[in-house]
Amino acid sequence: MQKWKNTVAYGLGAFGHDSFYGILKTYLLMFITSIMFSGGDKNYTTHMVAITTMIIMVVRIIELVLDPFIGSMIDKTNSKWGKYRPWILGTGLILGLGSPFLFTTMNGLATKNGHLFLILFTIMFFALYIVYAFKDISFWGLLPAMSLSSDDRGFTATGARIGSTIGGNIITVLYAVLLTYFSGSSNFNEHGWFMFALIIGLTQFVGAAFTAFGTKEKASVVTDQNQKEITIGQIFKTIGTNDQLGWMSLSYIIYGLGTSITNSFMLYYFRYVLDAQDKWQYVGWLGIFSGFVSIISYPFLAKYFGRRKIMIGSMLTMVLAYIIYSFTQNVAMTLVAQLFYTLAGPLVFMVLLLTIADCVEYGQLKTGHRSEAATSAVRPMLDKFNGAVTTGLTGVIAGIVGMTGNVAASSITAHDIFLFKTFAFYIPLVTTIVGMIIFMAKVKLDEKMHNEIVNKLAKDIKAEKNE
Repeated sequence: MQKWKNTVAYGLGAFGHDSFYGILKTYLLMFITSIMFSGGDKNYTTHMVAITTMIIMVVRIIELVLDPFIGSMIDKTNSKWGKYRPWILGTGLILGLGSPFLFTTMNGLATKNGHLFLILFTIMFFALYIVYAFKDISFWGLLPAMSLSSDDRGFTATGARIGSTIGGNIITVLYAVLLTYFSGSSNFNEHGWFMFALIIGLTQFVGAAFTAFGTKEKASVVTDQNQKEITIGQIFKTIGTNDQLGWMSLSYIIYGLGTSITNSFMLYYFRYVLDAQDKWQYVGWLGIFSGFVSIISYPFLAKYFGRRKIMIGSMLTMVLAYIIYSFTQNVAMTLVAQLFYTLAGPLVFMVLLLTIADCVEYGQLKTGHRSEAATSAVRPMLDKFNGAVTTGLTGVIAGIVGMTGNVAASSITAHDIFLFKTFAFYIPLVTTIVGMIIFMAKVKLDEKMHNEIVNKLAKDIKAEKNE
């Protein structure tokens, strides 16, 4: 019964969490490039867009360096609610109320006093992004704390991925609807963007509340080992000596950089290349459908094929999607490519999530110290690094190819489209292939190996206590 409660509550939390991540990763950039500085001339707008996106990139890089320290603070938390849930609830409230203010021009300050605006924006974004880091690490760190069983983790992670898939795609469906409604027309304005961000922020908080009140951490002789007195140095040792965590991370960071760029550029592709922003909602519906089918099928696929074959097959499917993206420039074939892309992407993430969760016990066996949050912090670090690089690229490339403000798709030249597609599709095709090769050659931790590790840990710890 508790497994089902954990899964439902965690899935609802993931729904809100990924909805919120979507506005940070994609829609904040669209607001910056299209609305934030639209009152100035073209040169001023291009200049300020580049600076603002670079600020976001630098903040994200600084924050990801702090992730292990944040993970350490969470690891040392000891409350009657457990280690993770207080952080999830508290940070969820702050983000829900504070994040909409990123989607403003600060009463016109963005064009009236650019220097002051940049200072205030930097302070606000840095503060909110640190809060987001605490929530992200504590949310995903909760997964291995709810169960030691790979099967149970897979069950709960499936629920989480269903929630995150729907949450991440529902804003694509609602994007134009909500912005048109709150803007009063199809010409989106600042008020529309603020209300859009407020709704997503509050949805994120409701999901956080479900997770905080509906899940339960499971204590055992394995999870209780070395949880109270662990140092920063021990955390870095845990991460640094965990070779499987290292290889899985390298594979994913190369693969994920490409997909992060593609995801960030896709809205620009529909608006400025395909001239089909009104068709953008179909990407959301397609993502919900294919993502749901993909995740629902994961337990069946894992039972008969195992994680390794799922990962390789999914990455090959991503390669096929990129090939179609590269050789087409119409909505119908783009949606076909998107179908393959959204079928495979969630499965890759599932394998990554569960492999890193299993690396907690792998690292514990190698070092003698268990660090759930710090190990789980690696996956958000990878996503944040890729997100930081993507943010910088998006702002710069959008400016270079003229995809800023309310310019028409007809004004984008063939050369600009080629440059855009090079970053959006051609480079990600290469990174996907490289990531797959690294995974095939170096990642060995699977379900069978993890079960053997858990049994050995339990046996060794019980033997130590009996001595």
